[in-house]
Amino acid sequence: MPIGFDLGGTKLLMVADGPAGRVAERVATGIAFDGRAFSAAVESFLDRHRDAASAVGVAIPGLVGPGPFVQACDVLPALVGWRPPASLTSMPFAMINDAAAALAEECHDAPSDITAAVVMAGTGIGAAMLVHGRPFGGASGWAGELGSIPLAGPDGVRTLDQLASGQSLVARLGGDGATVRARVERGDQAARRAAEDAGTALGLGLATLIDLINPALVSVGGGLVDVPGYFDAALASAERHTLPDLWRACRVRKVRAGELVAALGAARVAAS
Repeated sequence: MPIGFDLGGTKLLMVADGPAGRVAERVATGIAFDGRAFSAAVESFLDRHRDAASAVGVAIPGLVGPGPFVQACDVLPALVGWRPPASLTSMPFAMINDAAAALAEECHDAPSDITAAVVMAGTGIGAAMLVHGRPFGGASGWAGELGSIPLAGPDGVRTLDQLASGQSLVARLGGDGATVRARVERGDQAARRAAEDAGTALGLGLATLIDLINPALVSVGGGLVDVPGYFDAALASAERHTLPDLWRACRVRKVRAGELVAALGAARVAAS
């Protein structure tokens, strides 16, 4: 069975699919989470499923360099430079950006010539694209850093990450991601307004993406999509700021596999 790991700014999600069903486990991460902690968590999970493991895929929230290794990772800076141990690369293995992994899962059954994108809205914002059915990675395979696009506002130029990400919500409201979500879910007006403002900003990113590549489908995943008010505000903002003909030509939805999408996609790529 293929095994997938989805590393994020707040958690590592580990998924194994096999004849006995699906197993999913979580390990908390955070700004200090480093390569040693990552390797230990991966090895521990593999030890429990190694006999059945046929391939291993790892989704990284940043840039993956050749080799492979973690080239850049702003949400987990202590992970930069990490390389997979031999215990992983001795079997079919893939390490890719988390949005690219999510795209592989979300669009595995899409028409072969589709132009589509996945946007991941979590601790940071990222994207991945298919153009006429082929992954578009750019010159170095790093295309899709949607969170880094600059947006001008009354407070000057800020990035989409600084306006729309989970990290930005935590910076605005304090606490951590779980605290912010709990405040929004219990109806805290300041937290709900902050979530809607962040969603509105994400909508500008979605509009930019739709206007640039004219996709038939944009799927949005990540931990923020189920925060009350966020996704609805993003949809409204995207529609408001996208050229009408391009908006009508595009379907925007949440990813179908929910929080598992990147882990399943990484496993799918490794097994292919």
